[in-house]
Amino acid sequence: MKTSTKIGLGLSIATVAGIYAAVSLSEKVIEKLEHETTRYKTKKVVNQKFNGNEKLLDIVDNLSDSELDSLGQIARDVKNGREKVSGLGEKIKKSTEKFLEDL
Repeated sequence: MKTSTKIGLGLSIATVAGIYAAVSLSEKVIEKLEHETTRYKTKKVVNQKFNGNEKLLDIVDNLSDSELDSLGQIARDVKNGREKVSGLGEKIKKSTEKFLEDL
């Protein structure tokens, strides 16, 4: 094998390894940023809804990333539940109004 072929092959391997490392690192950085954003948003909610309660802020600071993700999922589920209940309430109201009109 020629020296130029060996150099080209070596550079190709180095390039692929560099790209893999960059992608892997960027995924970790993005994940870390998402967790920090979630932590910031949670602290903002604590400040708004609980008047900046220091004990709750300390709890948020001490939560692991997975616990914070679980808390966020619970909040999304509660919000979706509220929307469903609100929609159901509107349907009941319309049905009741229609029933009363038909009497």
